[in-house]
Amino acid sequence: MQMNDATIASQAHSNTSQSNKVVAHELFDFENRQFSYNDLRKITNNFRSNIGTGGFGSVYVGDLENGTQVAVKMRSHTSSQGVKEFLAEAKNLTRVHHVNLVSLIGYCLDENSMALVYEYMPEGTLQDKLRGTFQRILSWKQRLRIAYESSLGLEYLHKGCNPPLVHRDVKTNNILLNANLEAKIADFGLSRDFNMDGSSLISTTVVGTPGYLDPEYYTSFKLSQKSDVFSFGVVLLEIITGQSPIISGSQGGHLAEWVRQRLSRGNIDTIVDPRIHGLYDVNSVWKVIDLACKCTEKTSAQRPTMNVVVTELRESLDLEIATEETGSESTTHTYSSSQNNYSRNNNYISDVSDNSIPEMAYLGQMAPAPRPAAR
Repeated sequence: MQMNDATIASQAHSNTSQSNKVVAHELFDFENRQFSYNDLRKITNNFRSNIGTGGFGSVYVGDLENGTQVAVKMRSHTSSQGVKEFLAEAKNLTRVHHVNLVSLIGYCLDENSMALVYEYMPEGTLQDKLRGTFQRILSWKQRLRIAYESSLGLEYLHKGCNPPLVHRDVKTNNILLNANLEAKIADFGLSRDFNMDGSSLISTTVVGTPGYLDPEYYTSFKLSQKSDVFSFGVVLLEIITGQSPIISGSQGGHLAEWVRQRLSRGNIDTIVDPRIHGLYDVNSVWKVIDLACKCTEKTSAQRPTMNVVVTELRESLDLEIATEETGSESTTHTYSSSQNNYSRNNNYISDVSDNSIPEMAYLGQMAPAPRPAAR
């Protein structure tokens, strides 16, 4: 029996609606608020302020009735991510509760509209701050705090969730900052449940972002918590250098290899973001560089766990704070007298990024990094 275009379209619409109903049934078990499409139009003033666009769709800023600002992530009809990814992120957001993970406020699942409503992070992404166009840049202390807080969120996913979660898309663009520059990990659409014993999981499809992909996962399809550790190591290198994961030009390549080459010369001056102007505790920086190199080792067995990463970053932050408090000559930091942990002077703070193409050959050729000793 032949069907005309109208019949085919009607059946497709019916299948989509039925799929949405199945999703809705599962979402109704969530404790979060359900919004209608008209609610979202009202909240966002007819989707007036677009603050970002990703694979899922566009993100708009809005205001609830009580004045609370929220971010509304609307799924685009042309998005490659569909019901499965939407449900995965919504479910994951409802089961993770940590100060360094973004909080889900509600969702929308009208017949033709899908959206997630979560807390608004007014300072945008870490990627924006590291490679943006703002005149003020992040100080080393601010960068360390952001790294430390992000590591706490990732450690919670690996150790605090039951079952544990592997994020699979850790990157500076998925680390959001609130008004106090407190860091929270976002975007759980690719996250996977994991075995409690921490063993590897065979993945039929490698997912993630070019430049952040674990080379072992990329070649063997074996996913583990150490895959997140590798990605976080790249984040640390970005925080240190201000560079993107893939550096263009004849002297470029993957950031991990770029750093290793310069470490072999025993000088961090050519590695640390020059916009910091040398205002940092040398021992603190060496410690984080060493940690980042360990995280980005080619094989997962050589990488630390997130528990170790958290401890190391806490120690590095303590070194920086101690230097600030004692006025050591190893740094020339100047800070506001405010008691706010994120207070910054007029020379500091920084938007936008460049998408990179994976060059896994560089990772395959990586030599072990020289271990920088604390000075």
